[in-house]
Amino acid sequence: MQHRKFHTNEDELLAQAKMGNQVAIKALVTTYSELALTLAMNVVSSREDAEEIVQDAFLKAFGALQDFKQSSKFSTWLYSIVYRTALNALEGKKRIQSDVLDPGAYEIPGELESWDTIRATERKAYVQQALSRLGAEDRLVVQLFYMADKTIPEICTITGFKKSAVKMRLLRSRQQLATTFQLILPNETKDLL
Repeated sequence: MQHRKFHTNEDELLAQAKMGNQVAIKALVTTYSELALTLAMNVVSSREDAEEIVQDAFLKAFGALQDFKQSSKFSTWLYSIVYRTALNALEGKKRIQSDVLDPGAYEIPGELESWDTIRATERKAYVQQALSRLGAEDRLVVQLFYMADKTIPEICTITGFKKSAVKMRLLRSRQQLATTFQLILPNETKDLL
């Protein structure tokens, strides 16, 4: 029985990007830059450094795009480049990672925002606060699993962690997040989890 691979919009974008199509390249950057920045910030903690790392990672990825064989998802391949670029930058600068919250997470909402938007912003701030209490590698695994919808094998590919380590980090992180939510939001924990 022969399996057919269904071509997705991403396959078309990758084909166009390999030919140097700037619109396709921009579409791929737009699609993956937000989570790439989040991953880089988990390693270096500085938004400025993370932005530079993401730019470097995209340059590396698009420079090597001809060699990408699509045996894994583009996002998995790209995020592994981002992660390794961030680790290399961290080693190069010998920085100590800090768990400082993003000050933008606590911006005061504008007058014209709806209550739903305000609630969503508050919820996001509480989630960020809880995530900040996790270690950098645990936070990375949680974000890849829940935010990027990566499978455990894909997380292993991106991070180089063993399958059992990823599962343990997820389990431990879920428990720690539940405990943190119960401390900071004792009455709202059921709604968040």
